[in-house]
Amino acid sequence: MNNRDNGAAAGVRALRPLADDRALLSAINHGEFAINGFRNRDLRAIFFSQTTDDKKELRCRSAWISRKLRLLRAHALITKITGTHRYQLTSTGRKTIVAVLSALRSTVAQLTPVTAPLTAVAA
Repeated sequence: MNNRDNGAAAGVRALRPLADDRALLSAINHGEFAINGFRNRDLRAIFFSQTTDDKKELRCRSAWISRKLRLLRAHALITKITGTHRYQLTSTGRKTIVAVLSALRSTVAQLTPVTAPLTAVAA
């Protein structure tokens, strides 16, 4: 089974919200990006708090963010705003990210009462 069977582009890995993608999902979910979207530069400021004047390092950081953006676009979590360098969360992306981040912040004890009515209906 290749990646195209599930709608993602070929050569794109699965998201890992329990590992290194958690910070990325949290960053693009910032409220400040809800209206105008976000750019590579905006995410660079979040992930690399220390600025640098080294051209090679800037290019490396920009490429790292670009690969993350490509991953998010392949999974249809973000879309490019036409005619700009900005990206915006899709409605599905927003729902998915909020659900994943909420589940990661919750404990099993908090989630169990919520799912009890759902399992009773299914039975």
